[in-house]
Amino acid sequence: MRRLYVSVGLIVAMAALSGLHIWHLNDFTGQLTGQLTRAQQMAAQEDWEGAARLTRQAKERWVAHEGYLHTTLRHTDIDAVLISLDEALAFLEGAEKQPAEYAAVNARLLTQLGLLVEAELPTLTNIL
Repeated sequence: MRRLYVSVGLIVAMAALSGLHIWHLNDFTGQLTGQLTRAQQMAAQEDWEGAARLTRQAKERWVAHEGYLHTTLRHTDIDAVLISLDEALAFLEGAEKQPAEYAAVNARLLTQLGLLVEAELPTLTNIL
């Protein structure tokens, strides 16, 4: 009987940790999404320096969390977000400002962040 209790306890603990991970990832990506959305608004108002600053801060936060992210997520997804952040910064910091290209990169980046959380949810699609 003791084995049953230990097994059930482990399953409950794993479910709780998974839920905590999803909550934290959702909060983290939500904050990054907010920063990148504000950066997009600044770029639309031609405040390129402000947009670059916010995007750089988002990248620094992403890099600071890479240990956690590499432990819990697929490496290709993490690398894709980092590449998109670098690409967005290149458009913002370049001598020739290209608002349409930056908007496309930023939209892809926002979608990638949303898909990270979606991939972790315990849905039928993700289980199968």
